[in-house]
Amino acid sequence: MLEQASRTERIIAGARLVLAIAAFALLIVEPAQSSRDATEAHRVAALYFLYAVAVMWIIDRGLMRAESVGIYSQVLDTLWFPIILIYTQGENSPFFLYYVYSLVTAGFRWGFLATLLCNTANVAMYTIVHLATVQSQFEFSRFWVRPTYLYVLACLIGYLGEYQKRTQRNLRTLAELSGSIRLKSQFPRMLGEAMEKVRQLFQADQCILLLEDRDTGQIVARKTGEGSRKSLHHSASLPAGEADFLLAPRQNLGYLVNPHRRVARIFGLKDVLLFDFDTQKPAAQKFEPSQRLASLFEMESMLSVPIVLGSEFRGRLYLVNRGGRVFAYADLQHLNLVVSQLAPLLDNYRLLQRMQRVVVLEEKNRIARDLHDGLLQSLASLDLRLEVCRKVFRNVPSPILDELQEFQKIVRDEYGQLRSYMKRLKTPAFAGRELQEALEDYARVFEKESGLKVKLALPAEPIGFSRNTGREVYQIIHEALANVRRHANAHAVEVKLEEQAGIAQLVISDDGCGFPEVSGGSSEGAVSACPWSIHERTRVLGGSLKVESGAGRGSRLLLEIPVMKPLDPSQKRK
Repeated sequence: MLEQASRTERIIAGARLVLAIAAFALLIVEPAQSSRDATEAHRVAALYFLYAVAVMWIIDRGLMRAESVGIYSQVLDTLWFPIILIYTQGENSPFFLYYVYSLVTAGFRWGFLATLLCNTANVAMYTIVHLATVQSQFEFSRFWVRPTYLYVLACLIGYLGEYQKRTQRNLRTLAELSGSIRLKSQFPRMLGEAMEKVRQLFQADQCILLLEDRDTGQIVARKTGEGSRKSLHHSASLPAGEADFLLAPRQNLGYLVNPHRRVARIFGLKDVLLFDFDTQKPAAQKFEPSQRLASLFEMESMLSVPIVLGSEFRGRLYLVNRGGRVFAYADLQHLNLVVSQLAPLLDNYRLLQRMQRVVVLEEKNRIARDLHDGLLQSLASLDLRLEVCRKVFRNVPSPILDELQEFQKIVRDEYGQLRSYMKRLKTPAFAGRELQEALEDYARVFEKESGLKVKLALPAEPIGFSRNTGREVYQIIHEALANVRRHANAHAVEVKLEEQAGIAQLVISDDGCGFPEVSGGSSEGAVSACPWSIHERTRVLGGSLKVESGAGRGSRLLLEIPVMKPLDPSQKRK
């Protein structure tokens, strides 16, 4: 940034020196150009030449910050031009065109608004020159042309300067963004930092990323920035059927939405623009943003571009609300360029998630194989040997045979539990209707194997768990029923699952002996009475666990698990 400013000031200083030499040479070669006082005009030109040389020397030596040099030299240039006009031919002087230099320098230093401000000062100075040098009665028509000419030039030059300034800023931001993309251990945090930089670059309230996971059928949503109370979670997995409208249109099309402002439309800023990045032209079809989308984001203005990995549509990036400003066509193009730089990061994020799932699955399979080849075989062998011992020592006293039989029963129970655990290691992920069907199948098998009556109460409409959350819920129920079978001495068990206001409530109760150490549902009692695995799975899901039990009164587990959804239940698609 500092190097760029210094290079700009060096170029401007070189142009100033050329103008100073040209002005001094013109007054020497053509003294008639000075219609007032030739000596004073030569002095003014000479001073300007010395001033141009001094600025060059200051920049070369680095004696002053480039920004300070720009401010002071702009002020001095604006003051010098009317002075040289006064000492030459007034408004008819050829040096009048030097005003263009002042406009160009302001445009390339600071952009459009600074150019207009500088030109206003130039017009004020010109007015003083005109009034000081007019030879006859004031003529408005003669005076009006030159300020108008200057303002037209200021608008054109200011626009070019603003465009050049914005282009440099965008390129610099892209370089910084690309440089910040590094594969770290905290990959999601790095992705969030990149999104925050994009949000700050466009000065938007929210930046929302939606990625479609083809492996799990989920939509991964991430958000940075502060938004309304209806905004998405900072990190969530959304069922594809519930959030499909967030990805529309599923093509390489970007769009912007602005408030309806007549003044903006006069300057070519559209309320809604749909742009095809394949053809680099506005799309022909009519486009209206989803009302559900507008309600979700409480949208005033929005910018949306597709995320295309290779040639495949994978998601969308949204920038929502920009304060009092509107989004323009240039913002749409720039955001698409930024997303193209983020595409490798997003692809790595997807591959990392897939790799993590594969690694976990492989590790579970390895543990299952080790248990099968090791401990499971040993227990089977021990059961066989105990059976042989019972037959060999069938004539020994009864207490010994009873101990052998009890020992064999323990071995067989552990064998069965180990096989059940191995089966759970290979449990697939469930979501929606799949989870309910898996629970119904397991309840029937559990009733048959344990002799316990199982009452299963599931909602008519499946809860929108992600596949991973569904698997954890299945494992929690499996573990709880296994504990009832082993320890509760119960006759019946009830499993109830329902959803209220985005929270899934899971209640597992039995009519067994209960936990004598638990009273009042205290948190410490819940942790001690409830198996560690259930408590840990609930904690990982971001939920809460409560245990209600007492000696001879059975036990009741109450779990509350958040369900990530983009909309309130009242806004579901009809």
